[in-house]
Amino acid sequence: MKLKWTHGAALLACVAMSGCGMIGGGGKAPKGQVVATVNGEEITITELNRELGGAAPANPQERKAIEQAALQSIITRKLVAQTAKEQKLDKTPIFAQQELQAKEAMLVGAMQRKIASTVVAPTRAEAEKFVADHPDMFAQRKVMVVDQIVVGKFKPELMKEFEPMTTLEQIEAVLARESLDYQRTTTVLDTLNAPEDLTKTLAKLPPGEVFIFPRGNAVFVNQIRDSRVMPFTGDRAVNYAIAGLKSLRTQEAVVKQVETIRKGAEEKITYNDNYKPAKPAAKPAAKPAAPAAAPAGASPT
Repeated sequence: MKLKWTHGAALLACVAMSGCGMIGGGGKAPKGQVVATVNGEEITITELNRELGGAAPANPQERKAIEQAALQSIITRKLVAQTAKEQKLDKTPIFAQQELQAKEAMLVGAMQRKIASTVVAPTRAEAEKFVADHPDMFAQRKVMVVDQIVVGKFKPELMKEFEPMTTLEQIEAVLARESLDYQRTTTVLDTLNAPEDLTKTLAKLPPGEVFIFPRGNAVFVNQIRDSRVMPFTGDRAVNYAIAGLKSLRTQEAVVKQVETIRKGAEEKITYNDNYKPAKPAAKPAAKPAAPAAAPAGASPT
């Protein structure tokens, strides 16, 4: 399989190079907005710029080299796609499913961008308040060097055995005894972008405490080696907060819009009996609300 892939990669590389004699020749040279044609299919400046992804070196020679590499990549892609069409690979059921999935994903992305464009940007005052209300992220931000063991899930009994341990070496010995595969590594934890509940938990830990948390199909055993306060303040912090609040509001707007779309279309959705979702459990009857407490200093009526 490796030999076949290497040969195929070499063939594609050859296709991408005019020196292989598979590109160029015949027909009039493209002009204006068209930078090249491949079997009559045009490649425009817009398509080339999209391929570049915003890369624009100031050095003309570097830009020319990057443009040429991007152009050859487009040409290769079009040649292979054209060949696939000639072989009717676009008529297979798998391709039809993948094409539909890709179109739906692009439409969802377009909808999300439309919603994002309607979200009002947070004000500077809102961002400043967010910075003040989250000192662990900003004024008292910490950057921690964490020694870590990553291991697959293990039997619950081992957690009891780990509780009195104070070093990762002790835990490693147990994992080795149990013949469990694990990886020892070091990572950096920044409270600027760490989950808030994790930051609060870490703040309560005694120095050098071993802490464990599961994530996905793995368990992470950690010990903070070093922790330094590195305040994040000023305009950079405010701008960071503005961007973060805008992102959060956009996510909330997208979720709300999706919920609206779902609720409005429930009657249009039908299921095969074998795939009907379970009915939600009935909510218990609401108890009468207790009288509201009187404000401090207020006399009862």
